[in-house]
Amino acid sequence: NSSDNIYFEPVRISPVGTKKKPLYHSFFYYNHSLTECLQFEPSGRYLLGMRFFMEGREVQPFDKAEIGIFDLYNNNKWHKIGETKAWNWQQGCRLQWVPGNFEEIIWNDRSEDNKNLITKVYNIKTKKTRTLPFPVYVTSPNGEKGLGVNFERVQHRGCKYAGVEDPYKDQWAPANIGLWEIDLVSGEKKLVLSIRELAKVMFPSGFPTDTLNRNLYFFRASYNPSGTRIFIFVKDFQNRWGNWGISTEGYTVNPDGTDIRYFYKEPSHHYWLNDKEVIDNGHHKAPDGEVSLGFFRFMDYGTGYAKEKVFGAPNGHISIDKSGDWILNDASDGDGHIYLYLYHLPTKKFIPLAKLETRLGGYIYRTGLGAMRCDLHPRFSHDGKTISFDSTHEKNYGRQIYIMDISFIVENPPKL
Repeated sequence: NSSDNIYFEPVRISPVGTKKKPLYHSFFYYNHSLTECLQFEPSGRYLLGMRFFMEGREVQPFDKAEIGIFDLYNNNKWHKIGETKAWNWQQGCRLQWVPGNFEEIIWNDRSEDNKNLITKVYNIKTKKTRTLPFPVYVTSPNGEKGLGVNFERVQHRGCKYAGVEDPYKDQWAPANIGLWEIDLVSGEKKLVLSIRELAKVMFPSGFPTDTLNRNLYFFRASYNPSGTRIFIFVKDFQNRWGNWGISTEGYTVNPDGTDIRYFYKEPSHHYWLNDKEVIDNGHHKAPDGEVSLGFFRFMDYGTGYAKEKVFGAPNGHISIDKSGDWILNDASDGDGHIYLYLYHLPTKKFIPLAKLETRLGGYIYRTGLGAMRCDLHPRFSHDGKTISFDSTHEKNYGRQIYIMDISFIVENPPKL
């Protein structure tokens, strides 16, 4: 019973500004492996964040945000390193450390003429910023390459960048856009897999005839831990006179575009367990034939079926520490609260961390806020002893960044 739980106290590390000039902060997303979309660097001292100045409405092309670093060893001091005009409520601007030597930070932005999406690369040693001519979604495990999708085509609410139009909006499956690999040094990019090429795999008997106001597009992308396979979400979106219809399929592919395999239907918030397995949430069929909601293990074998149901739980943003023992996740109760918890895989035991209110403008919202909702998107530090997350639970402060010390839990795990 959640009412009997004793919760941990989160610590806000972002300033809230004043009533006349409020400051809001978020990191916005989380990592699907140990090396991608990282907010923490290895020492645990510097934490990435984005500062913005409005809430309660859709992001517009003129909404500029600041990019910065919090120094957790120096009273959480904020160091501004750049700005962006390409961000959204659910994935921010894809702000992240570049793994490897952790000397560079990347984020998405719009070009100076506002016509294209780009990537900014900031070097913490030289304090200089350079530009890559295409938006990076995630980096490769060694930090040498990046994956990108055509963000201007994304229709998923809360994940679209305002201000850049899709030149192929009247085409269902274009041949010259799709999944790209970007060299993070030179900026050179190559098309790994076009939307049209994957459409041929999805519809081997011929393309659908009903493609009016319909777009096929790539959404999320991630490397497996060794960088030898890529997991890509493809969404088939159609606007039927204001009624949106959308389906999602998961596929994997080699970095050179070969060996395309079907992964599973309706992929969601996943995490790579190893090079061949992910854990993901949804209503899926277990090996015993029972369909239920929870987290399932899928193998990259092309069958499309779950290998195992790991545990039952509502959808959340799952990540796993480097030991492989601890799952970190969030889950909404649909009644104005979000729960933050750990799940210990060896003992199959839950450890509740927090029950937080979902607020907007200081008021609790018991119904979904759609694209403007604030999921916690919890994230581990590299040593697994600290977590960070975004939340709106505190008074009327809006979105802010919080950390929580969980060292006592991970150093004293549950017993079998």
